Amino acid sequence: MSVRQPVPVGLRLVADPSLVRRDSGRVLVGGSPFRMMRLSEVGARAVDRWIDGAPVRAGVEAALARRLLDAGSMHPLVAPATDRDATVVTPVRDEPSLTTLPTGDRPTIVVDDGSSPPIGPIDGARVIRRDVSGGPGAARTDGLALARAEGAEFVAFVDADVTVDPEADPSGSDWIDRLLGHFDDPAVAAVAPRVVSVPGDTILAAYEEAFSPLDLGGAPSLVAPGRRVSYVPTAALIVRVAAVDAVGGFDPALRYGEDVDLIWRLASAGHAVRYDPSVVVQHRPRSSWGAWFRQRMSYGSAAAPLASRHGDAIAPSRAPVELYGTIAAAVVAPGALVAGAAAATVTAAQIRVRRALGEHHQPAAVNGAMAQAFGSTVAAIPRAWAPLALVAAAGRRPRRRLAAMVMTAAAVEVLQRRPAVDPFRATTARLVDHLAYGVGVWQGVVHERSLTAVRPARSENGVRSTDASGSTVTP
Repeated sequence: MSVRQPVPVGLRLVADPSLVRRDSGRVLVGGSPFRMMRLSEVGARAVDRWIDGAPVRAGVEAALARRLLDAGSMHPLVAPATDRDATVVTPVRDEPSLTTLPTGDRPTIVVDDGSSPPIGPIDGARVIRRDVSGGPGAARTDGLALARAEGAEFVAFVDADVTVDPEADPSGSDWIDRLLGHFDDPAVAAVAPRVVSVPGDTILAAYEEAFSPLDLGGAPSLVAPGRRVSYVPTAALIVRVAAVDAVGGFDPALRYGEDVDLIWRLASAGHAVRYDPSVVVQHRPRSSWGAWFRQRMSYGSAAAPLASRHGDAIAPSRAPVELYGTIAAAVVAPGALVAGAAAATVTAAQIRVRRALGEHHQPAAVNGAMAQAFGSTVAAIPRAWAPLALVAAAGRRPRRRLAAMVMTAAAVEVLQRRPAVDPFRATTARLVDHLAYGVGVWQGVVHERSLTAVRPARSENGVRSTDASGSTVTP
């Protein structure tokens, strides 16, 4: 990533949850992506001050703060904006009951994307209409154009099915003010809150509370491929209009995945996109299993078009090559050979990281990363590789082992997230979720005539080592 200007003086920072400090604070290990950074004594003292709540000072501190923010080692802690506002843009199609939005009294544009019958008046909003539906990206583009023409510097994209918890935010719009505080940093082009699923008393609602693809977790992050959070949805997203214009806005050719594409183009252009889970909004889940299945298929169908634009950023799995070999051995090889391959895989990863970190090596962290890579790779079998898995499962042993691995991976996910539904139903729903997404993936693959979206990516499991001057070595 290109070097950006120092952070604004007075910004407050918080350490990444993964960050470990060693050698009297002169060595930082963690962040996203995982790396080690060596600081001078002056830098270590500055980090001490920031962790204690002191603001960033001018000069060397501001430059170091930028490096730590870009490394994902620290994150901004911002106050609600008092000197700026955002115009709200909401795409709508066939929402006849929509009468209000959680946006307060700020300027609001609702774009009716070819609803039948047309959307009626909405309190506090202007409604503009597209006679022919072009999808949410096209609708947001029309709303963005009107907001730009009226001089808006920031636009908040808010879906019609987004709400806020009145106990957490009685105003219904303070979440926008809180996110706008991130734009004190001129490097920030977009910022998103955490989007959780609205609680409900059905099995589907309970499953969505734990596994909504819009809920990206409770840890803050810069957003880009390879980061802890690789994308954010436009269900709730605030953007700097000039930055979006600079990268060409939404791609009109994408009906699904247009938000991921925009975020990745912003990140590729050197802008910062931030995920701030301290701000939370709610999203209404699908009301039926059929609608839910179709939603997951539509998400999967975006993978191939995104792959044609962004290569292996959309890869269904990213792991060391040894791990792929271990999984292949687990399908067809004798049990003893499988155990040996797994041990060799973990040992190779430990050796690579030990070479990079030396005495600061963290075996538990490497083992955890390998376990996560294994789980995500096995989950890709029903999500992206189902046709290949069916061919591989021609024999009795491969069939049994593939089924056992996939079901175990889904069960582990359920145990980790503990949805408020019995484990068997939750595991079954998780498997169907993966399969629905996979059906969409292969629909896109056929349409695009490209296998890029289902091609695994290789990761060396390396650790980036950086000194205070910014020079970098990748083992």
